Amino acid sequence: MDGANVKSIDAITRFKATVATARDDLARALAEADSDIDRAQLWIEREAPAYWKRQLTVRAEEVTVCKSALYRKQVTVSAKDSKPSVVDEKKALQRAQARLAEAEAKAKACKRWATTFQREVILFKGAMSAMQTVVERDLPMAVALMNRMTEALARYAAPEPVELQSMLKALQESAESTRRTGSGDSVVGMAVDTADGPGGAGVEESGTPAGDAASEGGDASADGADA
Repeated sequence: MDGANVKSIDAITRFKATVATARDDLARALAEADSDIDRAQLWIEREAPAYWKRQLTVRAEEVTVCKSALYRKQVTVSAKDSKPSVVDEKKALQRAQARLAEAEAKAKACKRWATTFQREVILFKGAMSAMQTVVERDLPMAVALMNRMTEALARYAAPEPVELQSMLKALQESAESTRRTGSGDSVVGMAVDTADGPGGAGVEESGTPAGDAASEGGDASADGADA
């Protein structure tokens, strides 16, 4: 698998900001859609039926009034023994009856549309569930992943600490000194300073340092020569 070819950490940061903005816009759009649905559902299921129910009562009373006016006009006899005209009363009654029929149709439509709207709301929310998942889970996870990426890349691209640089420089100088002098004293000295194992303790626990053993051997050889 090829290694990462990251040329700009700032590009990831800018893309993360764009993703976060898109997430906020989508969340706001979904919230507005839900708000519109709630208002429409409230109007269809409660406000509209209540309004047309009141209109049924009012318009039924108008029809009754118009019928009474027409009846009174029909039974009225003028001074010349002729019946007065009832054209206006009949027109008023027809308008009242038409208004009552409209209210009855609207009341039935409210019941029908309440059932239809509820079904459409269920279908809409089912279709938008995938988008809701993207907004609430996928996009926040993407933003968190890019946060970790930028942090890791920043640590990778950061210069080495001063302490590490100093230690590496000291080791390099020690190695160069060893090559020039041919002596391992400097390296051995650093090893003794940093060692924390049985190597350093073994010399102390052996009872006889190596230098003392060599001295005793030399003395024994000298005694043999004198003999």
